[in-house]
Amino acid sequence: MTEADGAYSPWMEDLRTRLGRSFGSRPGAPGTDEGSSQLRPAAVLIPLYVREKALWTLFTKRTDMVEHHKGQISFPGGGRSDRDANLWETAIRETEEEIGVPRSSIRILGALPKLQTVTDFEVSPFVGAIPYPVAFAPHAGEVESIIEVPMSYLLDPMVVEERAVKWKGRDVMTLVYHYKGHAIWGATARILTDLLAAMREDGESSARTGA
Repeated sequence: MTEADGAYSPWMEDLRTRLGRSFGSRPGAPGTDEGSSQLRPAAVLIPLYVREKALWTLFTKRTDMVEHHKGQISFPGGGRSDRDANLWETAIRETEEEIGVPRSSIRILGALPKLQTVTDFEVSPFVGAIPYPVAFAPHAGEVESIIEVPMSYLLDPMVVEERAVKWKGRDVMTLVYHYKGHAIWGATARILTDLLAAMREDGESSARTGA
């Protein structure tokens, strides 16, 4: 990032304000047990950065070697480790491990509502600014590829639909975002929807910047 140390650019300040507003309560994911006490804490990072004078984010496509969510598209993140001081530390540690962005370079912009997954995780989503350009280094055992997407594309309501997907032998309704042959669904789609809702508030968005 080109901002001086300690300074936030206008798009960052705008998002910090939007994310500081309260969010409504969230129902559990379809197929989850609302009363489960065995949820495992986890965190993900929604990385945002300026590229070609527009705001972008990225997703990771997971390999088939990971324990959970094989082959799915997600934000960088994972389960909390005993060595993590808090869930923000979980999110930036996992981001560094998965895609090579140094945790010290990530600047927190805010958080989105926690959510429960069908795999019994309670996920805390964080939004953070990362430097660009940056040399991504996908973890060979966890990340098959990195998918970069402009936020202006995701803000288009025509790129998302609600439909059934197969989960453990039954149909589960989920939002699905489509991008160049990729399908983003499940918990990742719900997190993304929360961010897009915040960006759309007051009829404006931070998808384009003057940076």
